[in-house]
Amino acid sequence: MRARNVAVAALAVVFVFAQTVRADEAAPATAPAPAASANPPPAAAPKWFTSLSLAQAEAQKAGKPILADFTGSDWCPWCIKLRTEVFNTKQFKEWAVKNVILLEVDFPQSKPQDDATKKANRDLAAKYKIEGYPTVLFLTVDGKVLGKSGYEPGGPAPWTAKAQKMLNAGKPAAN
Repeated sequence: MRARNVAVAALAVVFVFAQTVRADEAAPATAPAPAASANPPPAAAPKWFTSLSLAQAEAQKAGKPILADFTGSDWCPWCIKLRTEVFNTKQFKEWAVKNVILLEVDFPQSKPQDDATKKANRDLAAKYKIEGYPTVLFLTVDGKVLGKSGYEPGGPAPWTAKAQKMLNAGKPAAN
């Protein structure tokens, strides 16, 4: 699914570029530049790591906690709802870029996954005693659990508000 989305996005960029080039070629040399679009650019897509060590390195560098999504991305209905209704939204992406480093700990049934990733994901699930999917853990850089969540109805606003409360509760008090 990600590959398809990337391909569609790439085609859209090529199409827009081609249209822009054609418009520039057709416009007279003295034509004023087009006005800037009133639509803001899309939210920067946060990176989902699939390796805890890489997520920890990024979290250390950024000074942010880790959001670890334990998911069955291609078979778990509640995982798919969480991804669709929350993680794929502009509001969540904007919140995530500012507040967390993302880690996907996936247990797919059909999607290919190398043996090392499978083992690492099983080990993480055992370490954190994951009993069902989706389970979302908020972790410090050193792996301490700050909070736990899962699918919640209502979309990104209530989900991120609850997540932010957990993150705030885990922060040391300001002096």
